[in-house]
Amino acid sequence: MSNKEEKPKNIFKPNNSKYWWLRVKINGVTHRETLRTTSKRAAARKAKSRIDELRGQEEAGELDWRFGTGLAKLYDALDSDSSSWSVETRKRYKCSLRQILRTIDEYCTDIGSDIEDLMAVEVTTAVVSEFVERRRASGVTVSTINRDLTAFSNLMKSIKNDGWIETNPVQNYEKQGMKEVLPDIVLPSEASIHKLSARAPGTLNYFPKFLDATGGRVTEMAMLPWSDISGLENPVEGNVQAILRNTKGKKVRAIELRQQAIDILLKIPRSNVSPYIFWNSTEHGYYKDPSNLFWEYGQETGFDARLHDLRHKFAIERLKEGWSIYRVQKYIGHGSVLTTERYYLRYLTAEEIARVSADGDNGFR
Repeated sequence: MSNKEEKPKNIFKPNNSKYWWLRVKINGVTHRETLRTTSKRAAARKAKSRIDELRGQEEAGELDWRFGTGLAKLYDALDSDSSSWSVETRKRYKCSLRQILRTIDEYCTDIGSDIEDLMAVEVTTAVVSEFVERRRASGVTVSTINRDLTAFSNLMKSIKNDGWIETNPVQNYEKQGMKEVLPDIVLPSEASIHKLSARAPGTLNYFPKFLDATGGRVTEMAMLPWSDISGLENPVEGNVQAILRNTKGKKVRAIELRQQAIDILLKIPRSNVSPYIFWNSTEHGYYKDPSNLFWEYGQETGFDARLHDLRHKFAIERLKEGWSIYRVQKYIGHGSVLTTERYYLRYLTAEEIARVSADGDNGFR
């Protein structure tokens, strides 16, 4: 009999939490929530009970605790004449709710997830902080941000009153003095990337290492066709380019591939049917949801990060290697260099920060 410990099912422990969490997909929707226990055995019991409860709620039509659902519910309520708010206040709140939805959608895209899968409980103080910083970076005034936060707070209050969350993250953010809270970045080791890749089937076997070699977003690379790769007839760095079309905001971006990425491409077998690099035999010819697939593989292999963290790893390593902050920004597709600075300069020494910021906005060094 094997003494190997059985991998827990449907539970995981985030790096920034002492508690075990539940993650389960029911009727196509992924549900994540804290089990509020540090015991793996107790978490497994709670998870089983909670999954049964969730499935019962699903059958009764009561299960939809997604952030977008809560926002839509409040938005619709603002159209009601029975609302206690004035017409002007309702108009202002609806404007803010649209900005909240747009900004959180952009944030989800950047971290490789889908806002449609975002549960209300996942809107933490760090997410509120990210919302504020993105609004600041877009150039809006402090008074506009404060109006947005008022609407955001009322939204989360409404969600809390429905019993979907225990605390209002906007109020928590305001109590701490509106200080920026950035999530810690987990940098996967080469060994963990290798184990994760080995677990993946078919062309997905090459996917994590290609993300590590390019810093691309998951969706950008999952839908990359061979036709958008040029220069492979002379497969050396400086000659091979990728055109990325499925980008955030649909802004087409061209990147010059490093030798590590080129070598990976040369190993990938091509399909006679699908035009995509990371192809499969489905009707559409590519993997539509690699992030969720790799979450499962990561649970099996002990990969304690997300696929999106490979993008962070790429950026930090290039900065330490000597790329300028502007070159990294343009290469990975950040809309503003301020975003690149916020996320990555905190991982550099003072000497490294001076070096990466020293060559102006030319983006080539």
